[in-house]
Amino acid sequence: MRKTTRREFVQTGMAAGVAAASAIAAPAVIAETAKGANERLGVGFIGTGGRSRAHQKIVNDFKEQGLAQPVAVCDVYRPRLEAASKNTGGAKMYDEHEALLADPNVDVVCIASPDRLHGPQTIDALNAGKDVYCEKPLTHWAQFELAKKIEETSKKTGKLVQVGTQHMADDNYPEIIRMIHDGIIGKPVHVECSYYRRGDWGERMKIDDPSARPGPDLNWERFLGDAPKVDYTVSRFFQWRMYWDYAGGPATDLLVHTFTPIFCILELDFPERVFGGGGTFQYDREVPDQCNVIADYKDGPSVVMTNSLSNHVPADTVIRGTDGIITWAMLQGGKGEGVRIVPFAADKKEILLPWKGQGDTGKLWADLLDCVKTRKQPKCNIAMAVRVQAPLSMAILSHRESKVALFDQASQSIRMS
Repeated sequence: MRKTTRREFVQTGMAAGVAAASAIAAPAVIAETAKGANERLGVGFIGTGGRSRAHQKIVNDFKEQGLAQPVAVCDVYRPRLEAASKNTGGAKMYDEHEALLADPNVDVVCIASPDRLHGPQTIDALNAGKDVYCEKPLTHWAQFELAKKIEETSKKTGKLVQVGTQHMADDNYPEIIRMIHDGIIGKPVHVECSYYRRGDWGERMKIDDPSARPGPDLNWERFLGDAPKVDYTVSRFFQWRMYWDYAGGPATDLLVHTFTPIFCILELDFPERVFGGGGTFQYDREVPDQCNVIADYKDGPSVVMTNSLSNHVPADTVIRGTDGIITWAMLQGGKGEGVRIVPFAADKKEILLPWKGQGDTGKLWADLLDCVKTRKQPKCNIAMAVRVQAPLSMAILSHRESKVALFDQASQSIRMS
């Protein structure tokens, strides 16, 4: 993987999907697999837990519009699998994702399994000729090399990947990019973004059945994937977000939402160095409940990300430039007045851009379905997602090892100082 220039980011759709058709999509592949403009796309769901149920509802709504329909579901836990089939009007059930990917009725795959499985399942889906909606994060925090492999596979197969960071659904980002190019705030040098809430309910997921055990209806080995082989516990299976083996805590669960739009509008590449800190100060769990990240980029900016699960008072996202600032209230669900651009020059007026879809998962899905037919790159495409994943993985490694994480631009790899 060579270093990608800022111009290439815009040209390949990194600037919120505003570019023309992707250069990586192979015409022969498109001609073979793309459906007609009036045909519904078949969607298969790998992982059918809480987040997947939200995606199932969205695709069910698209069925009424003639855009897409659920056709298959897959899960390692039989009761959840059967519920998903019922919720999707009788979608075909599979207990292994390879079988779902072999289903010719599946055009697009929604991957909402635990983080550790995102990468392998996305690569398998791309190689099977499917376009992919992959829940954030792109991969588990320890799998950055696998994230790069997803990008390589996407290029090789000509298949698209949309990562489910719904804060990228807003339509304002191309206009903000244009204004930054025009110098409205000068050179961006410092960024603050955050995610605050009270409670770890997002990680402490519901235990569907406290008496559930591995067997015909619960495939523990499939759940583990390449994670360390440990004995089954009901908490590890149902509440996997609390454990380092399967999740990364606030960095990859929450800060990915607030950081990705920053990455997009500033057209960033890989960072030079990242510091990660925080700790588990309130809740009984492995992953942190307080998280801080400092990511330094060559020639700027320095990006500071902060998080607490002990206090819900929000803080604005602020991009500080040499000649002005850009700020917005990054509230959950996209609530807030919008993006405010404040130039310092006396002859420049403040500009307010009301939100146009920020936080709307349905809009992110609609973007992908349109891209499946046009072969343009989606708003949160694979090239962007890999470069977003890098500083988040680096922050977790830094936190866990109490070291500075450095990025080797030549080898495109992470090393610890």
